Amino acid sequence: MKTLVRLDRQAGATMVEFALVMPFALLLVLGLIQIGLMYSAKAVVNEAAFMAARAGAVQNAQVDKMTAAMQKALIPFYQDTTNSDAATRLTAALASAKADTDCASASQCFLKIEVLNPTPAAFADFGITSGASQGHTFIPNDNLEFRSHAVKGKTGGSGESIQDANALKIKVTYGYELKVPLIATLFKAVLCGTDSGVDAFGRANSPLSIQGDDDCTNFYDQGRIPIVTYATVQMQTPAWQQ
Repeated sequence: MKTLVRLDRQAGATMVEFALVMPFALLLVLGLIQIGLMYSAKAVVNEAAFMAARAGAVQNAQVDKMTAAMQKALIPFYQDTTNSDAATRLTAALASAKADTDCASASQCFLKIEVLNPTPAAFADFGITSGASQGHTFIPNDNLEFRSHAVKGKTGGSGESIQDANALKIKVTYGYELKVPLIATLFKAVLCGTDSGVDAFGRANSPLSIQGDDDCTNFYDQGRIPIVTYATVQMQTPAWQQ
């Protein structure tokens, strides 16, 4: 009789241990799956940023041209794999990519391309304006191999040579949508804090209730995580000032 009671108690202890460990084990497994998807997404965004930079190199470093190229390269995130017709699937995916990365409103800006080089100082040093550039201020791109590398910009204070000024460097920030259940909520709680829900605890001043942070507002609150990457290419056309 004593043996049966002891076995029943052990069985109950096992169930309690399982109930305590299971949520953490489940979150660990889901987190590992999501991290794997994020690494894959980072590779896609890296390639897309390079494609955007290449488009900018041949189209006067214009952000709208780079954005259009980037949207096309992000199609893998938006395809409906149940659609067997390639033409309609890709057309719909491109439309979804454009809609998702439309920055018409501040709360929905999941794609941002910043031109880090040429800098405003480089345009001040080397920029010229002519009718051939449709009235834009541009940095000459011709005969770079014959121009002296020793000549550095002084007017604008860039300190660059004209060859350096013709290197297009961009920074891309893309809001990747988290796919695995519960992980989006977990990321938001860890990176943006939580709300106690009780005014008496002073939640407005609590370090666990962060308000107004750009990444939290633009990404984590919307189930996204920002993926940031850089790309550098040589300009093939004169860079126009934004």
